[in-house]
Amino acid sequence: MPKVHRHCWKCSSEIDYLSIHCNRKDCGVIQSVFPNDVTYFEILGAGNKINGQLQPTYDIDPGQLRRNFLLLQQRVHPDSYSTKEDRQEYNYASQQSSLINKAYQVLRDPLSRAKYMLQLNNISISESESLQDQELLMEILDVREQLEEATNENNVKAIKNESEDKINNIIVELSQAFNSNDFYMAKELTVKLQYWYNIRNATIDWQPGKRVEIFH
Repeated sequence: MPKVHRHCWKCSSEIDYLSIHCNRKDCGVIQSVFPNDVTYFEILGAGNKINGQLQPTYDIDPGQLRRNFLLLQQRVHPDSYSTKEDRQEYNYASQQSSLINKAYQVLRDPLSRAKYMLQLNNISISESESLQDQELLMEILDVREQLEEATNENNVKAIKNESEDKINNIIVELSQAFNSNDFYMAKELTVKLQYWYNIRNATIDWQPGKRVEIFH
């Protein structure tokens, strides 16, 4: 069902569902947070426009996403509303700022963006989701062993570079899966991406002799 309008909390004027402020010049107050059915893609102006509405897409321009985020934060920064007589405006600004920041943090990262897109399609992934690919599982276990046996940073750097290559390749495959609406494949790839993220994080936290934690 198309999302069209909501109403200003102060003057009751009809406004667009994505409006941050009331459109009436003699009102112009900041609005409450967006309705629950508004996606992070719509909030940050990222996605493919279909029938006038922004639809989720895995392929996002990081630079444009950040520019949109900063522009929105300028418009809702709570400090700009701290001296308003009506405390409600400050409260709404704080809520808007928090939501916009959360949306940005989710969409800017390939893993959290994939999880969010799956969530929008009623598919969830837990932190402890198991790999079904036994060959890949053995590869992950082998990398963990290599990290635990590493004696210097050069060894670890090689593993980190390998994990970065794996991550980049999976991101390309995820794009293809989402573009073809193959959510089953997208879930499998997201689980794999989560494991390789954990490996990359393990290389960052590596210390000689320290136990390597990859699986949650």
